Amino acid sequence: MSKRSNPLKRSVYYCICVITLFFILPSCKKAERKPDYPVGSNENINTWILDSLKRYYYWNEQLPSNPNISVSPKDFFTSLRNPSDRFSSLNLPGDATTTTPSNRNFGFDYTTVSDQNSTKVIGIIKMVLKDSPASRAGLTRGDYISKINGKTLTLTNSQALQDEILNSDSFSMGLAELKNNIWTDTRTIEIAKGIIVDQKEISRVIASDGKKIGYLYFIDFNVGLASSLLPVFSNFKAQGISDLILDLRYNAGGQVAEAAGICTMIPQNVSYNQPFIVYKGNKNGATKTESIGIAATFDRTANFNTLLQQNLGLNRVYVLSTAATASAAEVMINNLKPFIQVIQVGEKTRGKDEASFRIFDARNPKQVNWEMHPIVYKLFNAQGNGAYSTGISPDVVVNELSTLPLLPMGDPEDPLVKIAISKITGKAGKTSIGINKVLSGGFQPGNILMDSRMQATQNSTVITHQ
Repeated sequence: MSKRSNPLKRSVYYCICVITLFFILPSCKKAERKPDYPVGSNENINTWILDSLKRYYYWNEQLPSNPNISVSPKDFFTSLRNPSDRFSSLNLPGDATTTTPSNRNFGFDYTTVSDQNSTKVIGIIKMVLKDSPASRAGLTRGDYISKINGKTLTLTNSQALQDEILNSDSFSMGLAELKNNIWTDTRTIEIAKGIIVDQKEISRVIASDGKKIGYLYFIDFNVGLASSLLPVFSNFKAQGISDLILDLRYNAGGQVAEAAGICTMIPQNVSYNQPFIVYKGNKNGATKTESIGIAATFDRTANFNTLLQQNLGLNRVYVLSTAATASAAEVMINNLKPFIQVIQVGEKTRGKDEASFRIFDARNPKQVNWEMHPIVYKLFNAQGNGAYSTGISPDVVVNELSTLPLLPMGDPEDPLVKIAISKITGKAGKTSIGINKVLSGGFQPGNILMDSRMQATQNSTVITHQ
């Protein structure tokens, strides 16, 4: 006869096991929890940065496995960036030391060039913002710079003098002119940082050989741009333009929504559900295709039907570009191509075929004040074409410095505008116009030593939504 176990003994054993597990399991979970770092500490901030990048960053699978979270947030973020990442950024709002400075608060951009024999160096003002410290000091596009802070521009000091501008609240600029092949200093101006208001577009209708040609220039894709341009496109439509010249030569980019909104008003047969942009992210973000209607309205500043009412119904568009054309400006060039013939005139663009969105600490209460714009997506048009990280090459190569002095934006004699008009009218135009009579035999630009507008594109990003 077999022995039976005591039921009471079994119950006691079972209870002991359950009680033991009750105490063991919580302790195991506690061991797996991340440490609670003090709010404001590098460890707390960097843990938030790392967790965010693990979810959103395009290269999240290549993040370091055990990064040092005790270093400063800027150093930590830099240590995480993938070698292929050129444009991700991190900043602390209100702290200028965490952002890359630019000439914008002074209100101008310029390039420094040597002549073809490298014997003379001169600065050329390319862009002056309206109602800015630079414009109030009398600076205009096409002016020549001989000195910065009393120092003559040379082959070796161009970047150092630009750094002096960026690291100061005010500086002096010596201007010059060329007469009878002799450079003469004319005056010195002082420029201090100031608040710059949003810049209004430049638009006009150019009549040439029986054609009415619309011209439109703007420098970024700020929120609300497409809606603000409705009167411009209404005027173009009322005047019956046959062609459009879109001047993006200094456009550093911005919102995808605004690029899509403007695209809505250009080609014929646009409809809300037509594919416009393809985003390719990591395995969390996957791949998604967005229609032109959704893309144009996601920032809620434009009504798609209102945009369509000003549609020009064109079958081709001329886009002016330089190496300072970047980000959402490149999206416009690349993503218009499935809709319309795009003729690009000028120089190869910057090559920003990636997008980001703002990541910030949305917890309540907020623990981290830092914000970041990591690269989240690679960008493609409706036909799957993208991969322009080295820039988008023009159909007609033209250097705007081929004619000096630089003319006002939209002037029909500007070399880029002139070539576009010649293509529209069918009249042959030289692609290398040469130096005009004022400078003939004098200063002929050779090498670009520094270009503040090109440098500013380093900080621009294609901005989209999650």
